[in-house]
Amino acid sequence: MTDASETDRLVNTDVSNLTPTELRAHLDAVDRHMKDLLRAERDLLEANAEVLANHPTLQARLDTLRTKPLDS
Repeated sequence: MTDASETDRLVNTDVSNLTPTELRAHLDAVDRHMKDLLRAERDLLEANAEVLANHPTLQARLDTLRTKPLDS
């Protein structure tokens, strides 16, 4: 499944009829997916030092991402 279709599936899930166990599983899936996306963003930024040198806002974003526990 692509990131976009997984994101769509998670965002568009009707949680109103989920049991507490299903809701917890859904929230865990959302958390895992968000960490995957943020990890991919961090990895892309880390792989492009020349871009970071010319864009301080991207360097700041990378610095922020490095403070998040994304590999756990």
